[in-house]
Amino acid sequence: MHVAGKVFLGLGAVMLVVGGIMTVMGGDTISDIEWDVEGESIFEGPTGTYSHSSDDIMIIYVDDSVDCESFELTYTNETGASGYDADSMDDSDGDGDATNDPDYPFFSKEECADDGMSISSGDDPSGFYSIGSFSGERGTYDTDASSSFYTVPFFSTIGGVVEDAASGFFAIIGGVGLAGCGVCSLLLGGLLALVLKDDKPATVMTNQVQQ
Repeated sequence: MHVAGKVFLGLGAVMLVVGGIMTVMGGDTISDIEWDVEGESIFEGPTGTYSHSSDDIMIIYVDDSVDCESFELTYTNETGASGYDADSMDDSDGDGDATNDPDYPFFSKEECADDGMSISSGDDPSGFYSIGSFSGERGTYDTDASSSFYTVPFFSTIGGVVEDAASGFFAIIGGVGLAGCGVCSLLLGGLLALVLKDDKPATVMTNQVQQ
């Protein structure tokens, strides 16, 4: 076999094996992604005093048994307000007058689906679903909810989960691509092995002079 064919066959085999390993590891990373809502929660309701001291977005989770339509949650700050003053906000209804808009509550509820959960519940951890988010300035808030809920920081918790999923996805893409290059290299090596022949050393013939 010609040396060029051997080189391409060897490279192809190595790339195919490494690509397969990367693909499997990426798939395992994605399948193993799971996190504990109760363990990551920094505050649990339904009632109590929540001290907000982070710039992170707070995602509110509830148990799967909680009906989305009937769930209510109110945050009341130290001044007695349960939301932002509409007079200081933009014109939310587009009528050119911000003074007649309803207050923006600190708790923003997601749209509910027909199954009794929120429309984004399909991507949530088993047993729980996100029902809304909290947005407010730093300070102390009294909470009053119709059922228990969990407060999970988005970027420090869910953002890390998204990062792990992205790394697994790109590992799969890279592994498939590398394996594809390995197959091409194997095909090229096989073709070169058939076409090219080894250079044989020249044979020197000498005539002996008889005396």
